[in-house]
Amino acid sequence: MSPSLFTTTFESSEMLTTAASASTAAAKRALFRTGTILQDVATPCYLPTAVVGNVPHLTPDNCRKLPDLKAQVVDYADFVNATSFVKTKQSSFRSFLNLEDFQIVLTARDYIYHSNPPTTKAGFAVETGAGRKMVTPEDYMHVAQMLEPDLILPLADEINCSFGNNRQRAAIQSSLDWLDACIAQRDASPKVVQHICGIIGGGAEERLRRMSAVETCKRDVQAVLISGLDSCASLEQRNALIDAVVSEVTPSSLPRLLSGIGAPLQVLDAVARGIDAFVSPYPAELTRDGSALIFWLEDSADDTPERNEEREASGSVLHLREKRFERDFRPLLHGCDCFACKHYTRAYIHHLQNVREILGDILLYLHNMQQYYRFFRVIRREIEADNFQSFMQKFKEKYDERVSMAPASPVVPVAILERKEREGAEKAELKAQAHAAKVEKAKRKAEKKKLEAAAAKQQ
Repeated sequence: MSPSLFTTTFESSEMLTTAASASTAAAKRALFRTGTILQDVATPCYLPTAVVGNVPHLTPDNCRKLPDLKAQVVDYADFVNATSFVKTKQSSFRSFLNLEDFQIVLTARDYIYHSNPPTTKAGFAVETGAGRKMVTPEDYMHVAQMLEPDLILPLADEINCSFGNNRQRAAIQSSLDWLDACIAQRDASPKVVQHICGIIGGGAEERLRRMSAVETCKRDVQAVLISGLDSCASLEQRNALIDAVVSEVTPSSLPRLLSGIGAPLQVLDAVARGIDAFVSPYPAELTRDGSALIFWLEDSADDTPERNEEREASGSVLHLREKRFERDFRPLLHGCDCFACKHYTRAYIHHLQNVREILGDILLYLHNMQQYYRFFRVIRREIEADNFQSFMQKFKEKYDERVSMAPASPVVPVAILERKEREGAEKAELKAQAHAAKVEKAKRKAEKKKLEAAAAKQQ
């Protein structure tokens, strides 16, 4: 059996809590806790998903601007075609991806663009740079041995909650079969210690979720990931399914990961139910929408006149493409120490977003990641101070995400549209000038003929 992946640094809070308006019978068990996963990543935590070996928008030098960025979830499909190159060069896969300083979670699932083709009887498929490729557990674990990740998410038939029970049962069985095959491949190479995370499915059916959790925990896994809950019909349904799964996960020390959930209010609900780590593209999606986090987190830093005034005007999220930021020369968030807030203004980032300049996404992503990591730091601090529930209640009262008033992002960047309009106007002006010159030339020619005709008559 592989060594434990999770170290508890603070006893789990297993208190019986009752909402003010709820009866004692409605009280629920809270399992929020702190700990350490992947050697030195404090939990609860965020595990960012990478694109071609790097988190979205950031080059390795920019990653160093985020001290909390210690782990990345990398997609097998992004680099599977490079395995032969790595073998030829006899170099480390980590050095090839420039990830020597990071803890790595390996997955075959695209959690950012959801590009995975549907799983069929033929097996598991991924979309690579060279086209669609069928993957066997042997192929997958061979790459895992080269990469030597700190945690492996095995091949799994991860489907959303809209599928019926028969399809969900088949997905659970496929996932268990692939999990068994991946574990067998790992155990065949005892020289390399590799942690494997079981994937828990089951759709919206609580009974199937429990069955998946029980069967997964019977295997030699060092963590579990709850998949597919981002497609639940309601928040209540999602929370009930998390409760059902967590109650079946044994031993309780197993790290519990959750995929697809990243919005702050949803994260708090999941942490309260015992989730330790979150795999989602939330900061990347926020950045893609041209938005910046400015939510309240703690009185000492966020109850200042400047921040209160901005939250009163904008809520918890700035939508930088709105026209009101065109001449706003303040930082994204007053007092924020991220690279973007130290060196750039809202007006400049507004301009970059509207002309679709890549620097705009880089600056927004740096800011959003800084604030998102700060969000998790505060969560850990409040849990350790035995104050998490009051913090969660206050955060929910203050959190206010408003609809963006910016126009829909154009397919063609604004700068290109403006240039085309300018070029069109210049062409129209040149055409008009050419037409006027032609008319003037014809007029002079006609006058010349008149004069010649008059001179001929006089002779």
